[in-house]
Amino acid sequence: MSPAEVAGYSPLAGQTELDDVVVPAWVAELGGGSGVRPVWRNGLGGITYRFGAGERYLKAQSADSDWDLDAEASRLAWVGDHVPAPRVLAHGGRDGVRWLLTTGLPGRSAVDRPWRDRPARVVPELGRALRRFHDGVPAASCPFEWSVAGRVTRFGLDRGFIDRAPRLDAVVCHGDACNPNFLLDEDGAFSGYVDLGNLGVADRWADLAPALMSLGWNYGPGWEPTFLDAYGIEPDAAKQAYYTALWNAED
Repeated sequence: MSPAEVAGYSPLAGQTELDDVVVPAWVAELGGGSGVRPVWRNGLGGITYRFGAGERYLKAQSADSDWDLDAEASRLAWVGDHVPAPRVLAHGGRDGVRWLLTTGLPGRSAVDRPWRDRPARVVPELGRALRRFHDGVPAASCPFEWSVAGRVTRFGLDRGFIDRAPRLDAVVCHGDACNPNFLLDEDGAFSGYVDLGNLGVADRWADLAPALMSLGWNYGPGWEPTFLDAYGIEPDAAKQAYYTALWNAED
């Protein structure tokens, strides 16, 4: 998630309001009479819609896009037995669009106000939440991968990333551990994970690097030591630099 995607979050949805988007009739039908509002556009042009007060969300993405909502549905269905994540209600296709309907989760994005103004409260919670994910989701039984080789192939990156890959410390990674994808309750306690479409086995620093990079976008400089201390790991400059470069190469 880029800095541009972080800007303009709404207090309720934790995502950018899109007042100019016309809601397709089939999206309203899936809502079953609930009020529907577009709340976010991703970097590939996909739209997320909120139904009601956030009880359900619908992601809609062009069928020829690189983002695979069917794969995200499979990951959500699997990981929901281990950590708090949206529950898949249905997924399918309509008019050249793939869609994914899920339950909402309690809480608001960690970059919503007031949390963006309270990094001393939020940053340790984010570090603990990422560690909870890595410790709580079993890598041995995970059917998904987020390997360096897979990412290089998917995005057509320099194959030197494969040759330079550091020794693997394998966990199940979130796949987009930037701060907005962690939800907090009204007291600032962690309440859930969202945007798990890249979930898979990888080195824990594949998550830690973008999480640390995201801190500067959202809370300002200087919070990396606090995050790493709460996560419970020593800094690793080489791994952080490698996985930051890999992340940035995908943009």
